[in-house]
Amino acid sequence: MAKKSSTSALTKEQHAVQDARYAQGYTYDYVIIGTGSSALTVGALLAHAGNKVCMLEAHDIPGGYAQTFHTGEYHFCAQVHYIWGCAPGGKIYEFLKHVGLEKDITFELLDKDGYDHMVMPDGKRVTIPYGYDKLRDHIVEAYPDQAEPMRKFIGVLKALREEFRYVPERKLKLVDYLKFYKVPTIIKYRLATLQNLFDECGLSKEAQAVLCANAGDFMLPPEKLSLFMYSALFGGYNTGAYYPTKHFKYYVQRLADFITSHDGCHIYYETPVDKINVENGVVTSVGTKNGKTFTAKNFICNGDPQTMAKIIGMEKFPEEERKKLSYTYSQAGVVVYLGLKDIDLRKYGFGSFNIWHLEDWDMNKMWKEMGATNFEKPWVFMSTPTLHSDAGGTTPGPDCQILELASYTEYQPYKDAQDKSYVDYMKLKLKTAEKMLDIVEKKYIPDLRKHIVVKTIGTSTTNEDFCLAPKGNAYGADMIPTQVSKNRLKAKTPFPNFWWCNASSGWAGMYGTVSTGMGLYMDLTGDRFHDSATAPSDEELIKAL
Repeated sequence: MAKKSSTSALTKEQHAVQDARYAQGYTYDYVIIGTGSSALTVGALLAHAGNKVCMLEAHDIPGGYAQTFHTGEYHFCAQVHYIWGCAPGGKIYEFLKHVGLEKDITFELLDKDGYDHMVMPDGKRVTIPYGYDKLRDHIVEAYPDQAEPMRKFIGVLKALREEFRYVPERKLKLVDYLKFYKVPTIIKYRLATLQNLFDECGLSKEAQAVLCANAGDFMLPPEKLSLFMYSALFGGYNTGAYYPTKHFKYYVQRLADFITSHDGCHIYYETPVDKINVENGVVTSVGTKNGKTFTAKNFICNGDPQTMAKIIGMEKFPEEERKKLSYTYSQAGVVVYLGLKDIDLRKYGFGSFNIWHLEDWDMNKMWKEMGATNFEKPWVFMSTPTLHSDAGGTTPGPDCQILELASYTEYQPYKDAQDKSYVDYMKLKLKTAEKMLDIVEKKYIPDLRKHIVVKTIGTSTTNEDFCLAPKGNAYGADMIPTQVSKNRLKAKTPFPNFWWCNASSGWAGMYGTVSTGMGLYMDLTGDRFHDSATAPSDEELIKAL
């Protein structure tokens, strides 16, 4: 299927410029396959350190899932809505500071009283504030019998967050294993799901619903989601949820421009890699579909490891590595991107926060039903990026706003419909989108449809098309307990000059992928400019808000 919402494809003139540059025969220290968040991070750091960096991107724009596309005069970030780690001491801030961009790429803090609003089936709206103690108070105010269960639940989350600060970000050594007595909570819950902790603490269905209403952030229901991943993401937002002042469009493009502003550093667009050549156990070059060959001393792969390993040849990987490469993919969802005109969403209860609307109490049940395209009682996420920052550039004018709706669906129903016919695919995704719009119009914005100027619908097959994400996965490897253990794929490969750098070999989401890029840079160069053990604690970050 043709891409319908991409920014303009490269012109003949732009291709000619790239071809002329290629003909000059530049030599590089690093060739990076892809320009997703982790690639832009490690690329910016390596370029800043004086390395010659070449990045090869299959799409016509950088960013991966953080890319911004436009439909008409409305600009939408494809998948990212809010992030954390953007204040001094946070990883994203410290990365930007290290390359000198912390005053250029800035962020806006979402509402202090509640960066997420969880709207329950009983009509109660419980806001998620910064700080676990305030969170407990908000839930107990809505559901008074949950004080003791919440005390237990928060106690475990706090312990996990604190203990993980002291787990080395490098490869573990024998001496590290001897210190495991210092991380008893990590050891106890290493294979636990979020539902396991819910049950252990005796949380009611109401409290559980509040705490996992944002399950779409994880792309897993509580019965499958690794408790470690919940602690990382929910705990991360707990220290400050942010949106880029100049929108994600600027964040991504500024990093791309920063890389290419360095002498001998280039990005080639519409240059998909289809060959990775190995000789005598070393990667010697990569080839592209348009007939180019790129050589370097070192290679970093931001592409999906399973896909790229097949290009290399699975037989070249030892059995242990092949097992790590056999991970199952995460699911994705459906996003309805709306460009609105002549409306102020603040008048309808929206603001600098997100809304998670639940039609049922049981997230595990909803997940199963929605996965089968049953949207009778779904959850719906609502994000208003034009209310998170006053900066323009994403809409035609001040009387226009953006509303993004997201929910969960599985890949296969949409893939089957697409394979049958384009008409069948459009009918299915329109049916899903209309169900979501019905809920928003009935419960929040009665006259929503008459303000819609632009409507674009993305599904997991859209992700597969735009981001080359197998099965349209949102986060690479699924975040189930067995796939976030010590057996998780890491950056190092059997080839001494080739490294993975992506969500599956590190961690998902903007914070996770920036962390992955930072970690690889520090391992490659020894420039360990950030250490979680000495970074501000959660309490210190919250106090500084």
